[in-house]
Amino acid sequence: MKKNKALNVLIRILKTIARVLILNIPAVIILLALLAADQLSWISAGISLLAFWAISGIIVFYVFKDLDDFMAYLKKLAQGFEPELPKLHWGVFSSMRLTKTFLSVKNLWSNQFASADSVLQNLPNPMLMVDKDQKIVFVNVSAKNLLGNKLLGKKLRAVFEDPALFSITKEVIGSNKLSKTITELDLKDSTDQIRTFQVKVDHLPAPTKDGAIVVLSFFDITPFKLFKVQQADFFANASHELKTPLAIISGSVETLQGSAKNDSAARNKFLSLIAEQTTRMTGLVQNMLQLSRLQIDVPLSPKKSFSLNDLIQKVVDDFNVRAKALHKKIILNKQPHLPLFLANRNDLYHIFQNLVDNALKYGAAKSDVHISTYLDTTPSPTLVVAIHNTGDPIPPEHLSRIWDKFYRVNSAQTLSVEGSGLGLGIVQSIVRKYQGRIEVVSDEETGTTFTVYFPVLS
Repeated sequence: MKKNKALNVLIRILKTIARVLILNIPAVIILLALLAADQLSWISAGISLLAFWAISGIIVFYVFKDLDDFMAYLKKLAQGFEPELPKLHWGVFSSMRLTKTFLSVKNLWSNQFASADSVLQNLPNPMLMVDKDQKIVFVNVSAKNLLGNKLLGKKLRAVFEDPALFSITKEVIGSNKLSKTITELDLKDSTDQIRTFQVKVDHLPAPTKDGAIVVLSFFDITPFKLFKVQQADFFANASHELKTPLAIISGSVETLQGSAKNDSAARNKFLSLIAEQTTRMTGLVQNMLQLSRLQIDVPLSPKKSFSLNDLIQKVVDDFNVRAKALHKKIILNKQPHLPLFLANRNDLYHIFQNLVDNALKYGAAKSDVHISTYLDTTPSPTLVVAIHNTGDPIPPEHLSRIWDKFYRVNSAQTLSVEGSGLGLGIVQSIVRKYQGRIEVVSDEETGTTFTVYFPVLS
């Protein structure tokens, strides 16, 4: 340590002497010219040269020393350190002015870097930066929320299990201007849910002060992947549901063309069967079209303000004949003076006619269906419609799946009633369209209650 310090002092002395000599070259040339022309005596020339050396020494001491210290300061800054600012002199050459100017520029750069870092930290997509050894040196907030807080300093292999990620990152690290994309990477988030990401691996134009040379950007494609799966299931289920009525219609037509061709009784029977299955298939197609329109948010008609009580009364009036035929009764309890609701009236009618129809179909024999409407003011004004029926409850394991398209509870009572399994899926889509929510409670003692909540928007 002492040897290094002595060496640094020696180097500084030699630099000082060299600088003084260089600064005095013009003066020496002028003095030699004056001596050659007999315009100056040797004594005057020597005194003048000593004066020049003294002035040069002051300049070198105050200016070059400050510049050396300042350059050493800049070098440490470039290496990522935060050194203390060296003590500089004001003097004639004003090294301090240069330093103050630099510091103002440095503060500007620091603010710009802080702003850029803030943008990166708050990007909605997870982002990591790694150095040449695939060690993580930067993690933004989204990445921490996805993968946890203790990522800095870890190797990629300690965080991820996909070998393709390591090989692609290694390939990008070994190149200068390469960008690679991993189309699908499954990750388990902080809630242990599996999510699928597309990962873009890019080489940075220059290393950061932390040594990062590659950035990994994660784009969540879970909804798109889920949509593809749901789309495939939808078409498979739709094909299955349409196959049965088509098979019955086809078989009936073949029978009418063959053995029942001249049998009026059989002909009427099979024509009735064809009409019944055609109606069923038409309803199924209409439900699928409505569900598709809801999913892509196609407006069916303009929104208008109307009374929810009047709408529910219309549904009850329309189903009273059906209820009497089933030896059941619909009891409506309306809270008066409810706020008007802004919506597509047909959408809301579809919700409640479906729920009332289900309550009648799946309720106990000779039972009542109770409908209540009221305004809930806690925590914010909400219009509530509850539809309750008694009978066999929905098994707990099916409660979360009754909203799935084409899903039907596998019970003797359910399977004895015709249906496509699309009704509740459409109901839920419409409710969500109006920022509402729907809940179901079902048990042996109290029966089944579907409750719909709509926020009152001012």
